[in-house]
Amino acid sequence: MKTLISAILALGIATLAVPAGAADLLPPFQEPPVVQTYSGWYLRGDIGYSKSQESKGEWDFWNQFVGVQGIDDTYRYDSLKLRDSASVGIGAGYQFNDHVRADATLDFFRAKVAGQTECPLMIKSDPAHALPFPADCHYDDSSTANVWTAMANAYVDLKDMRGFRPYLGAGVGAAVVNYGTMSRQEVCPLCAPAYVRYTADHVGVTSLRMAAALMVGTSYDLTDRLKLDAGYRFMHIFGGDAHEYDAPDQANGASGVQIRDHGFNIHQVRLGLRYALN
Repeated sequence: MKTLISAILALGIATLAVPAGAADLLPPFQEPPVVQTYSGWYLRGDIGYSKSQESKGEWDFWNQFVGVQGIDDTYRYDSLKLRDSASVGIGAGYQFNDHVRADATLDFFRAKVAGQTECPLMIKSDPAHALPFPADCHYDDSSTANVWTAMANAYVDLKDMRGFRPYLGAGVGAAVVNYGTMSRQEVCPLCAPAYVRYTADHVGVTSLRMAAALMVGTSYDLTDRLKLDAGYRFMHIFGGDAHEYDAPDQANGASGVQIRDHGFNIHQVRLGLRYALN
């Protein structure tokens, strides 16, 4: 009997000891990590730089001769370039969740515009030019363009990579293109010495156009509220009016717009800051 009681007590002690030993083998309990999500308003400011961009354009030739006054022909630019430019911009946006955000931006840049067109055949064959055939005769155009863009943009923020957050974006909006006065100079190295080369000014016009953009870049957290944003933006500004007729053409019946561009493709490198308001 004593032996039976001793066996029962030993079994009970062993049963109590096993769970305690197993518990010692388990890792300590840890709270699951809390995934921080952010949503709210933010402000942004950007600077940008774009290299010289090739474009296209056209202008109407006004025939001043009495009896045949009017547009004689339309000529395409052989070369039309938007020179290097720097831009500045501001904006405000909203971060909907960790991956989706949207903002509205307003940007400005000013660029020199240079164009070149071969002289029309009727000009080159004019006896006053006294040109051998073939010979160089062309017009050099120089102007400036002030461009404002207002864009609505949407972005997808990709997976965080050691503090860097790549993103893709797209935007649509409007551009206001304001041309300054254009100077046109006839270049004719072999013209007769007595020939007075054509030169004139064309008043610039302002036009409202559509614009569209694609963006790619990355952001980096400088603080819990401030992000550094570096990226590339391709923007297409649609074509529109550029300059009026010169004074001699207007005196001979011309009116309205003479010169038009076919739009611009802007390849821009951008650097900016985004500041979260909450």
